[in-house]
Amino acid sequence: RRMGFEVITAEDGVEGVSAFREHHADLALVFLDMSMPRMGGAEAFREMRRINPAVPTLLCSGHNEQTAVNRFAGKGLAGFIQKPYTYHSLSAVVKEVVEDH
Repeated sequence: RRMGFEVITAEDGVEGVSAFREHHADLALVFLDMSMPRMGGAEAFREMRRINPAVPTLLCSGHNEQTAVNRFAGKGLAGFIQKPYTYHSLSAVVKEVVEDH
């Protein structure tokens, strides 16, 4: 919100996919955690890509970038940010992803 976006939040991957299904046409970006309850990031990402592959997805994870990104190689991931991250680093990555798409 601090970056000027309207934000839709979800408690887990199942809620995230449901919210994506409802709002995908209006989304500028999906900010997805690799580790979530009920449905992990990889599965949620696959479901969201089936619904609308044009929405850019930014992945965050406590795992190292290479390990995390390798799971999504060739599947259209728009970016990655390592946890923990600062507001400054997050805003820079979000700006880059949104401007590139």
